[in-house]
Amino acid sequence: QVPRFQEDEVIDLSAGSRHSFLILKNGDAFAAGFIESDFSYKGHMGVDDVQEGPNVGKQIDKVIDVGGKKVGAPPFMKAYAGAGVPSDSGEMHSMLIDQDGNVYTSGRNSKGQLCLGDNKDRLEFSQVDGLPKPAVAGTIGFEFTLILLEDGTVWGCGSNAFGELGLGPKVDFTDVATKGNGLKNIQDLASGYKFAVFLDDKNVVYGTGGNIYGQQCFFTEGEPATVPTPEILNDMKGTVVQVAANRESSYYLFDDGTAVACGRNDEGQLGDGTFVNTSEDDPIVAVKQKGIRRIGTGPSAQSVFFVKDDSVYAAGLNDRYQLGIDEIGSNEFPVKVKFEGDVAIDLISASGTHSLASGEYL
Repeated sequence: QVPRFQEDEVIDLSAGSRHSFLILKNGDAFAAGFIESDFSYKGHMGVDDVQEGPNVGKQIDKVIDVGGKKVGAPPFMKAYAGAGVPSDSGEMHSMLIDQDGNVYTSGRNSKGQLCLGDNKDRLEFSQVDGLPKPAVAGTIGFEFTLILLEDGTVWGCGSNAFGELGLGPKVDFTDVATKGNGLKNIQDLASGYKFAVFLDDKNVVYGTGGNIYGQQCFFTEGEPATVPTPEILNDMKGTVVQVAANRESSYYLFDDGTAVACGRNDEGQLGDGTFVNTSEDDPIVAVKQKGIRRIGTGPSAQSVFFVKDDSVYAAGLNDRYQLGIDEIGSNEFPVKVKFEGDVAIDLISASGTHSLASGEYL
């Protein structure tokens, strides 16, 4: 109900459906989470000594290199926890990026979402081969993976059934990292459950994938509502500095500290003061909070956090106290999160079941 403090210097974190990743300042990566059964587990935590039930603080100290050899884990810098149904974590996968820009994936691989050239599940993190440049960031949704390289191109693998990878209507899936989405000079990216959004260096925002709730800030005709290749989103009327996304909603932070949102809003997750989804008449709504410097959420979440200089506000689903608010229910207006003391939050990530944050006491 109140966020608990853990004294470790964290450089990245990611909340997935009933599991989490933390990366410490020295590059050590740790996984934690709940496994429903040995039978259903497919490897999304990336360690081979998990057990049914709770798993706490499992260090990822081994990886599989491109030659198939198990080697010591490198120092990592980025973690991306999987999106899936909380009751069936066997359908999830995860991704890590090391400090040299190498990419590692683990878990379910039914659609080739591990970018390893096959559809075999992996119990340990395995290095992705064939990327021409180092990776600087990435994002994963349900059965798909997107990787941002230092040259601004975006490579993807896994399901493209809804256009998640932006590869067009004729490609159902791919099991190797593929670039054919036409995106270039990308600075930021985020994914929901079956869609993704991107920001380039000219302040142009693109979206691709599922769009049933108008989560790409415009509405598409036909069934199912999909955007098979990246399209420019509606004019944001400002300089966008961050894109963010959760299950079927998206968010755009401007350089003046204001933000707008699009898509599903049944739990109040857009933070606009209503429980009304965006519509064709009103495809973009304003977040009821100002002075924002960071938005935190995740592809399996139905909640969102707005980080300010000296406080954090949250909106959306709070059925498991995942907003850090001590009253069960959903919040359509951003509500202040009460930490144990005055804190400045740097990183925050949300899933459908829990949230993680990192910062320092003031």
